[in-house]
Amino acid sequence: MKFIQKTLILVGIAAASTGYAQKEVVEDTILVKGICNMCKERIESAAYGKGVKYVSWEKATDMLSLAYRSDKTNLEEIEGRILTAGHSTENHDAQAEQYAKLPDCCKYEEGHKH
Repeated sequence: MKFIQKTLILVGIAAASTGYAQKEVVEDTILVKGICNMCKERIESAAYGKGVKYVSWEKATDMLSLAYRSDKTNLEEIEGRILTAGHSTENHDAQAEQYAKLPDCCKYEEGHKH
């Protein structure tokens, strides 16, 4: 009887922890303006933070793909870090002083992708 109880408890814990972890990971995409490979590195570095598991920015489409734990962070926090790095998103424009700090080759409002 004790063996059955212990087995059921262990199975319940395993099932609960597996379901819990799956519910927390969110996959999303967001448009982030950039122009070059330096932008890619800056955008991806800014997007990483607590709870972020995966980021990849595509220069050709300006789309940032990401996966993050919703119990650790949210899209607004991630977007805030990107804005602070000087890159505009689909929801907000970067502040002028942050944009001005970008290297000349990264000024996406003025240049063409390279």
